[in-house]
Amino acid sequence: MTNHKETTEAAGHSRAQGRRTLLSRLAALAGALAPLALLPANRAAAKEIAQPRNPGPEAFMQGARKMKNLALATGDQGYGAVIVKDDRIVAHAPSRVVTNGDPTAHAEIEAIRAAARHLGTRDLSGCVLYGTSPACQMCETAAHWANIEAMVHGPSLTEAGRPRYRRC
Repeated sequence: MTNHKETTEAAGHSRAQGRRTLLSRLAALAGALAPLALLPANRAAAKEIAQPRNPGPEAFMQGARKMKNLALATGDQGYGAVIVKDDRIVAHAPSRVVTNGDPTAHAEIEAIRAAARHLGTRDLSGCVLYGTSPACQMCETAAHWANIEAMVHGPSLTEAGRPRYRRC
């Protein structure tokens, strides 16, 4: 039989181990997020994502893949999206379904929300949505209501055309 002191020591050791694990995970997460943070010290790195040196479909899809990798690094589903207007990325987002506990926080919808905030309008006419995979019905419908001009998805840069209203 164990005494109270042994039980307390074991619990303390378990908590300390848990703290070390948590701290190492937070350090890894901070490393993954650092290039994306819009803090003054990281603006140059964030600017590189928002303004690729060689703008074009492949560069934009690479931005979406970076968002996918960020989603995976933070323990979320592996999806990422960017929204482009006039050959510039105006918004980017990873999937946040798991991390936010929000079933509507798909990467495409998070990017639409970010673009609307950034541009100061819900009308995203002239924008193209790049996603790492084909948009689900919910995301395509959201893109339709936001007036997204076209959607492109996947590693082969498949053009999905203008989003359509779909009954979810």
